[in-house]
Amino acid sequence: MSQGLFRNRRTLAILNVAAVGLALAATTAAAFRALLSGQEIVWVTAAPTLVLGTLWAALLRWRRTVGRSTFRVAWLFSIPLAMVNAAVAGGLLFLSEPGRADRLMNFLMGMVLGATFGAIFWVPALLVTLVCFGLPIAHGQRLAKQGLAGGERGEQWVGVMSAVMALVAVGLSLYHPDWSNRGGQDALWALRALAGLGGASGLLAALLAGRREALRRAFVADVEAGKVEHFRVDATPEGKALVRVVSVAEHYRVADFTEEVAAMDREGAVVRHREEP
Repeated sequence: MSQGLFRNRRTLAILNVAAVGLALAATTAAAFRALLSGQEIVWVTAAPTLVLGTLWAALLRWRRTVGRSTFRVAWLFSIPLAMVNAAVAGGLLFLSEPGRADRLMNFLMGMVLGATFGAIFWVPALLVTLVCFGLPIAHGQRLAKQGLAGGERGEQWVGVMSAVMALVAVGLSLYHPDWSNRGGQDALWALRALAGLGGASGLLAALLAGRREALRRAFVADVEAGKVEHFRVDATPEGKALVRVVSVAEHYRVADFTEEVAAMDREGAVVRHREEP
């Protein structure tokens, strides 16, 4: 049980990457549907945003920085990814228009217009994305530098903000009343499905992160109270440390083998666990 508490946060990361991508796709599609007419705008904006938004959320977890600064390399991908997103959406929009013979040429023309003249849309959209999603992710990354406890608080923050933005997408879907025809109903339910999945993923990630932190604190408290065998909390010059104790040759000569499991702060929150060789 203790090993599971101190390692492997991959599930949380996957849930939050999915939550950001889904919520971003739903919010983008809902915003463009509120601004523009036509049901196809939901499909052509949601599909590329789902793929590229999820990729963006995954890249932002890359820890490499620019030179000796604290600015992560992955943040530089925000502009080209936003441009590619607008280009693909523009290409799909031109492709969806009836009566155009050369489909490939129409798609390429739409991509060019989406990446250039479409900047009137994708530049403000990028700024809103960075405010609504980028800032929570950056805040979560700053918390993660505090160690395991901070990392899980960061995952909670990102998960909750993704759920909030998914709820905003549902609210935006109510703004435009023209969902009456069959195509409109399909687009509406697809949009709400994206928002629902994004909100559920974000809330689940937040709940799992909170649960892990609560279990870890309870485990450490039980160790300090002497309720857990083979573990103890030692004071070190760097702070408290959770130590595993294994007794060897329990006869007339006794030797204890100790292994540090995790370092903790003054409040008992785990900030670093011992990496396996």
